[in-house]
Amino acid sequence: MSAAQRIKFVCDSATDLPAAWRARWDISVIPVFVNFGAESFPDDGVSLTHDEFYRRLAESKAAPTTSAPSAGVAADVLCQALSEADHVIAFTISPAVSSTYNAVRLAAQQVSAERITVCDTGTMSMASSWQIVAACEARERGADLNGILDAVAEARERADVWAIPGSLDYLRRGGRVNRIVSSVGTLLQIKPIITVKNGVIDSKQRARTIKKAIESVAEMIRRRAPLEGLAILHTNAPDLAEQMRVLLSDIAPSDPERTLILNVAAAIGVHFGPGSVGAAILSAPHK
Repeated sequence: MSAAQRIKFVCDSATDLPAAWRARWDISVIPVFVNFGAESFPDDGVSLTHDEFYRRLAESKAAPTTSAPSAGVAADVLCQALSEADHVIAFTISPAVSSTYNAVRLAAQQVSAERITVCDTGTMSMASSWQIVAACEARERGADLNGILDAVAEARERADVWAIPGSLDYLRRGGRVNRIVSSVGTLLQIKPIITVKNGVIDSKQRARTIKKAIESVAEMIRRRAPLEGLAILHTNAPDLAEQMRVLLSDIAPSDPERTLILNVAAAIGVHFGPGSVGAAILSAPHK
C-alpha cells in the first residue's frame, strides 16, 4: 500500500484567511501588493499594518493601487510549499477582481504544473476562505486530492459575500466595477450592495443609507440560514460591523469559532475605502 499523498495549501492574501487558521493548517500566503506612489508593500499585515494603511489612505494625495504578485514571488512560495508536500493546491480570489489568479497560474506552470492545482474560488475575502476551510477539513478526514477538490467545489456553491462600500470614490478609482458604479450615477448617497459569485461581480440591490444596506444584507443572509460560517467584514469600521453582528446574532453558527469579525486585507481596503462593511457566509448543506 502506498503512503498517503501529502497535500499542502497556499492562498493569496486577499482571501482574508485569519492568521490563526493559517498557522493551524500551515498555509502559506502569496501576498498581493499595495502601492503608495513609488512605495510597494506586500499585503501581509506586517510590512503595512492596518493602522498604518488607513493612516496613509487618509493622508495620501494620490490614490493607492494594488498589484498582483509577480510570477517570481508566487513561484517562490509554491516552491517552498512543494518542498514539504507531494501536491499543492493554491487558492486565489476571482480573476474578476484581481489578476492574482493569472500570476499564480503562470508560476505553477513554471514550477511544476502536474504537482500544483490553482483553484479560482470565484469570489473574494472570506467567501474564498470558507472554501479553504472546507479543503483543510477534508484533508483532516483523510480525503485524497480529488476528494479535497470535490469538497472545495461543494463549499464554493454555499459560500457568498456581500460588500457595502462606504464611498463609491474608491471603486471608481480602481475601475473594477465600473458598470455597477456608473449605473448608480451621481446619486452618491445610494449604497450598492456588491456580490462576487462564480466570477461575476454584481449589485442586485441598493439602499439609500448604510443602515438600510446593512439591514438588507442581514435579511439576505437570513434566507440562507442555517449557517456553518459567518464572517462580518469591515474596512476600519468596527461600529458598522457590530451593527451587522447584532442583527445576525440569533442565526450565528453554533460553533463560536465559525463567527468572525475581520478588518479586511489592505488589498481590499484600497478598492472599497474606509467605512465599508459586509459579510461572507458558508450556508449549511441541504439535507
